Amino acid sequence: MSLASDGAQAVALVLGAGVAALFVLIGVVVIFAVIVRRAVRRRIDRHAPRIRGLVDDAASKARAYTRPGGVGEAARLRGAVRKSLDHTRRVLDAGYARDAQLGEARQLLDRLERFAAGLDTDLRMLEREPDPVRVDRELPQLRERAERVQHAAGSLRWAAQDRERDLAHDELDRLGRDVDQEVVALRETSQAAKEALGP
Repeated sequence: MSLASDGAQAVALVLGAGVAALFVLIGVVVIFAVIVRRAVRRRIDRHAPRIRGLVDDAASKARAYTRPGGVGEAARLRGAVRKSLDHTRRVLDAGYARDAQLGEARQLLDRLERFAAGLDTDLRMLEREPDPVRVDRELPQLRERAERVQHAAGSLRWAAQDRERDLAHDELDRLGRDVDQEVVALRETSQAAKEALGP
């Protein structure tokens, strides 16, 4: 009788331990799932604006080529402004790595990009405007703003490129002088060595 009782207790203990281990395993899986879900959510939140921007760019490019009139022009203007600003940003950032004097130009570009963000919003709304009369009325003013932004971005870009060319030219001049001096020094050393050895 006591053997049966001891066996039942042992089975109960094993079952209890198994159930406890199962609950611990389920708890670990749930905690792991929550951690993974949060990490995935953070990653999605971090990349969502860029993904939305890419989708919006693709839709805008499609409108630029498929929609006639003012709507298509608004889409083309958006693309042209964005392209000009992006190209200027790349030029200034690359130049700043070699020339810290471009810091103020980068700050001006930051301001220009903030202004262009408002223009982009206006152009995007115009792209989706169903009333062609309103599109035709609003477009000239937005076109003029877009052209001014592109001109300002281009001016910064061209000035930075001109500065880089001038610095490269100056550096090449200095390098040429240093090479000439070294050539003279090497020849003098060579001539002195020959004279020291004698005929």
